[in-house]
Amino acid sequence: MTFDSIWEQEERQGLLRRLRHDYPAWLRRRRQRRTALASIAVLVVAGISIFNFQFSTSKDYDYVCCNRSGIAEGHWAKVASNILTTETL
Repeated sequence: MTFDSIWEQEERQGLLRRLRHDYPAWLRRRRQRRTALASIAVLVVAGISIFNFQFSTSKDYDYVCCNRSGIAEGHWAKVASNILTTETL
């Protein structure tokens, strides 16, 4: 064996020991990153769906015509609904 081959062999063994030692920590960090990314993705999807649900309130009416501004259309729809419907006992 020559000096160069012995040197390369020792260098390979040192690198192999280092890889064997560092692999479990690397694998643990990889799992933590994946878990964190998956959690963030779930939170983003849930946030978007909640945000969209908040603004998708259903209206029981098409539009409201009123010459008083500043009062919500929903209020006038409820007033009209109360006026137009009769309760039977």
